[in-house]
Amino acid sequence: VTSDPTATARCYFDRASAPEQEDLEESEYRRQILEDVAALKKLAVDFAHPELEVVSSDSTAAARCYFDRASASQQESSEEAEYRQQVLEDVAALKKLAVDYAHPELGVVTSDPTATARCYFDRASAPEQEDSEEAEYRRQVLEDAAALKQLAVDY
Repeated sequence: VTSDPTATARCYFDRASAPEQEDLEESEYRRQILEDVAALKKLAVDFAHPELEVVSSDSTAAARCYFDRASASQQESSEEAEYRQQVLEDVAALKKLAVDYAHPELGVVTSDPTATARCYFDRASAPEQEDSEEAEYRRQVLEDAAALKQLAVDY
């Protein structure tokens, strides 16, 4: 406690660097927005997590079973379920074939250890492969033919 009559103090809330104070209308508006956000969050959790149970404080609230009501859609029979399963298996097999066809760069996978294959290029009926000398000779002949063609066009 001081007894100096020249001692002064500044008001903490009225200083120039003090944060702005919101009035009653703004604080009410902020409270309403926060309530709306909380309600939206609750709805989002209810939508994103259907496995959570519904909590009700109303003792008179009742519900009917969605699937047993008179206007419910017909349930699928076991034959229909088997048919649908077969269709899905066929679609999966067709998809695998389509991927195999569209991506020849993917390797072939087999689980049979006795599976063998012949090399396409080493078979008896394969066209003969030319060696590097023959390829060089062929290239030279084609260059000569192209030069002769150009001379004939120029003439």
